[in-house]
This record gives sequence, C-alpha cells and structure tokens, in this order.
Amino acid sequence: MDFDECIRFATEHSICAVATVDDDQPRVRMLGMWFAANEGFYFSTAKVKAMCRQLTANHKVELCFYAPPGRPPREGGTMDIGKVMRASGVVAFLDDPKLKERLLEERPFLRPTVENIAIFRVEKGDAWFWTFSDSGRESAIERISF
Repeated sequence: MDFDECIRFATEHSICAVATVDDDQPRVRMLGMWFAANEGFYFSTAKVKAMCRQLTANHKVELCFYAPPGRPPREGGTMDIGKVMRASGVVAFLDDPKLKERLLEERPFLRPTVENIAIFRVEKGDAWFWTFSDSGRESAIERISF
C-alpha cells in the first residue's frame, strides 16, 4: 500500500471527521476536504471559527474518512460497516496567493469571505485503513507515512 491509495480514498470520500483538542477536551466536526496531494490533505476554514483557534494552539490533528458498505448487512452474517481511513498529522497553515486563487476558482462561493479564509494542510503523519475485520488488531495495521 502507498500514499496514492490514501489520496484516492480521501478524494472519493472527501467529507471527513476532523478531531482537534480544545485545552484538554477533544473536539470533532465534519469538514469537506479540499484536495489531497503527496504533501498531505488540504482544507480551508474561517479564521474566526473555534477549529482554527484550536489548530493554532495545538497543531496535532486526526482525520477520519469513511466509505459506507457496498451492500446492506446480511442477517446472521458478518457485519459490513464499510471502510475507514484515519490519518494523524500536524497542521501547517499556508499563506500562498496561488493556493488561495485556486481555492476561489474551485469554490467561488468563498469569495465574499476571502479575508476570513485560512488554508491549511495536514502533513507529516501516518494514515491507515480499517474495516470490521481489523477489530482487535488495530496496532498491527500497516501505517502509511506522508
């Protein structure tokens, strides 16, 4: 397995849970990933949001992307709950005019709030896949560095 598989999975299932820490309290919310590349996972958010303050105070973050099962659960059979990709890393805030212009071209609805937009990348971490068959053996799952 390589990081290209992680990029494909995240691109196909771009709505993910983003976990931050607020003092000692975990905080999780759903967020739409902008895009993924070899450097990591790219997002944008409003600078005034609590999430942005939390990421500024503590750059550690975890993402959880989810693909639902391809078929409904079978009665009496194995539970298929889908596939998950988790990624842990650190946040790098990016002040790049070319990236900001790309964001506004791809998401023009953000133009009215352009001065309030923070672009960040989750980088320098590990990603791994999980299915129900991995229950009880999470520590043995292959980690993919990015």
